[in-house]
Amino acid sequence: MKKMKIGILNAIPEEGNGSTIDWGITPLEIYIQFFESVNAPFEYQGYGVSQGEFPESIDACDAYLVTGSPQGVYDSQPWIAELIKFIQDSYQAKKKLVGICFGHQVLAHALGGHAERSEKGWGLGLATFKINAHKPWMTEAPERSSLYFVHQDQVMQLPPEAELLGSSEFCPNLFYTIDNQVFGIQGHPEFTPKIMQKVMHGREEKVGLETHKRAMDSIASGTPDNRLFAEWTVDFLRAAS
Repeated sequence: MKKMKIGILNAIPEEGNGSTIDWGITPLEIYIQFFESVNAPFEYQGYGVSQGEFPESIDACDAYLVTGSPQGVYDSQPWIAELIKFIQDSYQAKKKLVGICFGHQVLAHALGGHAERSEKGWGLGLATFKINAHKPWMTEAPERSSLYFVHQDQVMQLPPEAELLGSSEFCPNLFYTIDNQVFGIQGHPEFTPKIMQKVMHGREEKVGLETHKRAMDSIASGTPDNRLFAEWTVDFLRAAS
């Protein structure tokens, strides 16, 4: 049986070109590991969209995942406008779309919502949020869940067709779906504790000592529900729209 092909649209700039994090492995490998943590029956193709590399056609893959990024949807880089157009075309073509952090924001922004820099400041560290609703592909039904977060931007307005699935006081539009075709999550279920430690390294000056300490304390206090979100993501992608 032919495997479903997932196109991973990598929006993280190359190291030395806007990225200050030594990931240890490539961003593509991070997302493949996320899927393979639950033995996802997929094959993968990576595209460096932040470098202007896009699929030759919408049908190059069966579904697409948009990664996180230090950029904002409002930035003027040409690749962001091209990504928004690719998302819109993919949505019209009924492709399944998953967005994580920046991906979550740009999916919402492209499909009629709005994302911008939040006046609340940094969402940083391990945070717990409420699960507002459940879909058939959400195999377990907890009332609350926890993930790692690294963001200043937020989705301020969801697309008209979106259904809110998860929220917190700090980030009201945290987790949503559109017609079982689009899945957006502000958190980082692909970040292992080791990766999160790398992300936090050297950020004291950028985020402020108090914010950094609070985030580090949260990381030490619990574990993220990465496996649960990996299962949900796989089941979402495999479910009928």
